[in-house]
Amino acid sequence: MAPNQLTVRWVLVAFAMAYVLIFIVQGGAINRDYNYTTILNTIAEGESNGSYNAYYGNAGNTEIDFTLMKVSEVIAWQKEFVDKGSPSSAVGKYQFIRPTLEGLVKERKIDRNKTFSPNLQDELAIALLQRRGVYDYMDGKIDRQDFAHNLSKEWAALPKAKSEKPESSYYAGDGLNKVRVTLDEINNGIESLHESPE
Repeated sequence: MAPNQLTVRWVLVAFAMAYVLIFIVQGGAINRDYNYTTILNTIAEGESNGSYNAYYGNAGNTEIDFTLMKVSEVIAWQKEFVDKGSPSSAVGKYQFIRPTLEGLVKERKIDRNKTFSPNLQDELAIALLQRRGVYDYMDGKIDRQDFAHNLSKEWAALPKAKSEKPESSYYAGDGLNKVRVTLDEINNGIESLHESPE
């Protein structure tokens, strides 16, 4: 093989490897820049009235600023909160419970000294959308109803969208949670994923 042909071949190999790397990093697709704004706002409105500083039983919290705390401090606070008798450790705009937050931190290799900022909370919520099948939905592997049902398993304020009483929470009857988002609202949020990102 001539030197020029060899160079071209290695350049093509390098481009192919870069393509694969992007594919892996972005979760299995090259274009994953969806419009998450509406669906995140819909989930947050139901879970916390849209407050990054909400915690279980106190969506209007103004005394504790979780957005200035380190992730490790938030997790420690959650543990203490439950140890003091709270039935839930849910914190933040998307009401992350402690096992979920700890799992995301480990999965995403997030520095526990990182601030639990609004940006990080949004990032973690998107990670949960991904975990619950947003890529499968956008790729047509599951339908909107199935995706909505998956989301209801993550966020109790969302309607379960399937089976008996689809407008009720997946966790209805547990004494802690109730649906606060309508089927139309979550369906609109899901459909908005197809819109151009803001």
